[in-house]
Amino acid sequence: MSENYFMGLDGFVWFTGVVEDRNDPDKLGRVRVRCLGFHTDDLSDIPTASLPWAHVMHPVTDPCMQGLGNSPSFLVEGSWVIGFFRDAVEKQQPIIIGSLPGIPQSPPDYSKGFNDPRSPFSSQAPYAGTPTYGPYPVDGDDYDMPSGHDLGEPDTNRLAQGEGAESHDALIKLRENRQTGIPKATQPNLSEISDAAVKETSESIETFSARPQPEQATTTNVGIFDEPHPRDTDYNNEDSEDFGLYRSGLYPYNHVFESESGHLTEVDDTPGNERMMRHHAAGTYEEIIADGTKTTKVIGDNFEIIMKDSNVYVGGSVNLTIGGSVRHLVKGDYHLEVEGNYTQKIHKNMRTKIGLGESGGNLEEEIKGNHGYNISENIKGRIGGDVDITTEGNEQKINNGTYKLQVKSNIFASTTGGTFTLNSSGNFSIDTTSGIMAIKSGTTLNMKSGTLMTIASETNIDMDASTLIDVTAPTVDINGSTAINLN
Repeated sequence: MSENYFMGLDGFVWFTGVVEDRNDPDKLGRVRVRCLGFHTDDLSDIPTASLPWAHVMHPVTDPCMQGLGNSPSFLVEGSWVIGFFRDAVEKQQPIIIGSLPGIPQSPPDYSKGFNDPRSPFSSQAPYAGTPTYGPYPVDGDDYDMPSGHDLGEPDTNRLAQGEGAESHDALIKLRENRQTGIPKATQPNLSEISDAAVKETSESIETFSARPQPEQATTTNVGIFDEPHPRDTDYNNEDSEDFGLYRSGLYPYNHVFESESGHLTEVDDTPGNERMMRHHAAGTYEEIIADGTKTTKVIGDNFEIIMKDSNVYVGGSVNLTIGGSVRHLVKGDYHLEVEGNYTQKIHKNMRTKIGLGESGGNLEEEIKGNHGYNISENIKGRIGGDVDITTEGNEQKINNGTYKLQVKSNIFASTTGGTFTLNSSGNFSIDTTSGIMAIKSGTTLNMKSGTLMTIASETNIDMDASTLIDVTAPTVDINGSTAINLN
């Protein structure tokens, strides 16, 4: 540019035009613009490829340097723009300072300039072919915009038009795909172990074992929650007092950005219903409504990676419902503190393994209250070492079947005080396959039979007393086939 010809010195020339190409070979965000009054609409005279590249002016909040700021500019073929020429004489260096909305009335005319040239029917070879998006403005009969826009309506996004937002494709899908009736975890029913069984140590085992089986979960005792309504509106809720009253996204307070594929950002300043929304074309979104409530929905997979610490505080309750499986790996220590009650409801199996490290591991429990349990079927276990249990109070066991105890070494049963009683309602047998059986009493030994008592030995019976043997009966029979010795 000559030093004698620059804007401000030799005039200032404005222009209004239409963007016809944005595929800048230098990737600077430049666009080709056909300017009213400076360029003809005759494509044979000035084809799109002959239009000068126009720089797009960015605001002072955008440095436009070395990858900093927003890039490239977001103008599309068919956009109406306004600007000026920095070379007032040659008019080959246009600068765009803004775009102009309107109400498009007809689709592009590919045979003329001042139109989006991209079409299979375009007369310009470089621009022939069906575009991914557009051509703009869109004729709804040929191509559906994610925003729902069609000819004959304002260029303002439908999401910024109050009730008109309900016809926007993104909001329609959000409402259609809203998740409701999501079940919450519920407290297990322990009717077979009543509060008294846990709290009262005096309760008998007979009462404990006679309790009914637990009730099965039903839809009436399972809690649920719903995904909040998008926009927090009761517009579609006929049971609401505000039915028919649109409360958010009102014009001119909602500021909307939408990309060609349907990505959305909303900054809603509607008084009393202020919101923020980020929405991906696939349906993943994040919304914050007026009271600060935040909804996040991920349509696909979700990944969150934190390279250092994470701290989370929840002032209220947490409901976590997972449709599939959970794998939870903690490479350090795991500490869980519950100041209230802790319950678990497991519908199938539970498996716990402790001590996978080189030195093994221990399980330690300390219960300040009582321990109650009910097992519907069997218990099987193995203990590799010793069992040492101290009971400070009484112990009572009831076995409704057979009780079998097998010990490879010795059995020691003793009382340090009180009485030792063995009682059987049927037969009672004490048998040793080898060795000696000894019965010793510290004072008196009483043996009594309700009917016949038989004492038999396969060899001899030796009865010794330091002082006296007293045998008393109405009749005493002593028979010996060989000899009877009484000394």
